Amino acid sequence: MSSSTMKKILFNSLAALGLLAVAVSCTKNFTEISKDHYNAHEEDLAQDNLKLGSMFQQLERSVIVYADGTYLDSDYQIMYNLCAEAWGGYMAATLGDGKNTGFLPTDGWHRRMFTVKYEYGMAAYTNLAEYAEGKAEMAIQFAMAKILKVATMHQVTDYYGPIAYSQTGSVSGNLYDSQEEVYKAFFKELDEAIEALEPYAVAGTTILEDYDIVYGGDVAKWVRFANSLRLRLAMRVVYADAALAQAEAEKSIASAVGVITSNSDNAVVSGIGHHPLWEINVNFNDADTQMNASMDCYLNGYNDPRMFKIAKAAADGKLHGVRNGINPAAWTPYKNGAGNISAPNAGIYKLCWLNAAEVAFLRAEGALRGWAMGGDAKDFYEQGITLSFEEWGATGAEGYIADNTSTPAAFVDNVSTNNASAPSTVTIAWSNADGFEAKLEKIGTQKWIALFPNGCEGWAEYRRLHYPKLLVPVTNFNDDVNTDQQIRRVPYPVSEQSDNPDGYASGVSKLGGADNAGTRLWWDKKPF
Repeated sequence: MSSSTMKKILFNSLAALGLLAVAVSCTKNFTEISKDHYNAHEEDLAQDNLKLGSMFQQLERSVIVYADGTYLDSDYQIMYNLCAEAWGGYMAATLGDGKNTGFLPTDGWHRRMFTVKYEYGMAAYTNLAEYAEGKAEMAIQFAMAKILKVATMHQVTDYYGPIAYSQTGSVSGNLYDSQEEVYKAFFKELDEAIEALEPYAVAGTTILEDYDIVYGGDVAKWVRFANSLRLRLAMRVVYADAALAQAEAEKSIASAVGVITSNSDNAVVSGIGHHPLWEINVNFNDADTQMNASMDCYLNGYNDPRMFKIAKAAADGKLHGVRNGINPAAWTPYKNGAGNISAPNAGIYKLCWLNAAEVAFLRAEGALRGWAMGGDAKDFYEQGITLSFEEWGATGAEGYIADNTSTPAAFVDNVSTNNASAPSTVTIAWSNADGFEAKLEKIGTQKWIALFPNGCEGWAEYRRLHYPKLLVPVTNFNDDVNTDQQIRRVPYPVSEQSDNPDGYASGVSKLGGADNAGTRLWWDKKPF
């Protein structure tokens, strides 16, 4: 992304911010009536922290985009649903030619993860930083903005690899940082933010409560989220830099404020009418997205009580999924048979960035590795399942946790003939007699279910751990991708080669391989 492009983005962002910020009121004053109501005015923005609050809220809305007046649910669809949600085994897109889910990424879809995060998220952060940095009275807000910046941009680097991060918006150009450098910057920023916020969290401070659409300005909850996010990213790099991973993870647990342990502290966006998946499934034709066959195998095999919270039953009252990578000539039965396959039950979904169940499973893995997580792996593993059941409003967690016989089911295609053997034989109940990898597969599998429908995390964790074991697509359309190892990243947007050739070249040089979907990211180091 060129510096001139970034400047244009920042200008447009401020203009868009003006649309959000201007408060409309009835008045007979001619000056007020004739004032330009389509751009921000300093006297308006200064009222009640409106300028800072609007920029902060724009950052929040960029973490996972939804229909917010600037972007649409269709942006979510092409950024997440048709990409990570499919590659991570959650959803299957019953439209198009099957090539995107069959490992040949469509540039017009996945590039939105790149462009939107810079245009919306990084632009908002840059504007806020210019306004607040160095001002003691805005130290809390600036620290919270750093947390949001990391929450937004780690999705981008986990899609592509090296990205423009340290130089974004600078006049010297936008060369890319290696993914290792980006992650170390994430940890530095989170460390700084947590250190700055902890005294206010302990004191019970609330700030920006009129603008904060996640935690209502509760600083303690923001610190718990930041510690939990640091724990997530620490575990992400464990196969690339185990010492760094352990150090950052243990910092999060040792924090005076701690991590998320209760569903009441989940990072959930409030005030939106529906989850984007509802719009995609209900109003974008009933066959646009359906449940993935891998979800079918695990939820049916375990007779999971969360099953029909996660998915709508098909016409026969059961859950039936769809495999990725179906040849375009075979799509007709799925497009015309939506009643015979299961749609996401998106009417009850919350737009959740990070939940207590994920944190418990992260602690379980850390404890399994011998790290100081404040408990043992078995207890955290079982807590994770219990918290997930509670979040979904499902009963029967105790019996589910004790089940030592159920395994994932074979996939039986309810519409066509794309059947497949069960992806795994992993059971649910914890056994101390199991070896490290057997325990890790249990943790990874249950965490994957609990993360649903967070496709970015589901896909990233599958790539990192190789768990849960997922069904391969019916057709692999990409010779650069090993079918069994599945898609490892997406290529940079084609536009970067012309708009930012120096940045693009710097990214490819730091990638460690060709700019294709088979090249593994820096943190993707676990041997196959």
